[in-house]
Amino acid sequence: MTGAEQRARELGLDIPDYADPPYGHRYGPVKPFHRIGDLLQLGGMTPENRAGERLHPGVVGVDVTVEQGYAAARLTAIHTLGMIRYALGSLDHVASLSRALCFVVCPPGFEPLHEVANGASDLFLEVFGADAGSLGRASIGATSLSRNNCFELWLDLECVPEPTAG
Repeated sequence: MTGAEQRARELGLDIPDYADPPYGHRYGPVKPFHRIGDLLQLGGMTPENRAGERLHPGVVGVDVTVEQGYAAARLTAIHTLGMIRYALGSLDHVASLSRALCFVVCPPGFEPLHEVANGASDLFLEVFGADAGSLGRASIGATSLSRNNCFELWLDLECVPEPTAG
């Protein structure tokens, strides 16, 4: 059985390192993740690289096509893999993804939110496989996001239990 780290390498993903500079340095004092036992909750992730460059900023359906929104969501998921590594040490320490909240900046009445959010969900399935990579998801239309990002992802997942001292 191939692990998530091996699949990420096979896919040639450029996964960022969130150890330095610290997460949130552009957004103020925010917590990158919170772990409660075997539950890991990640702070909001965007299609913004460590240097602050954004992929497809703007409004999906106006400045950004659905295809570009999908690419932004996929890149956001890759960034999320970096945060998972930062929090857990390895993608192989993910037992199962649980829930994703996908925020898409769009005009009123924009309906293909799910087509944009699929960019993140598809990437997770490629990396974690059908069992661990399937998740519950809400795709929510938003009027704006920080720094004009077109997409933001909040993710909850189940971790492999930490070894107990004994």
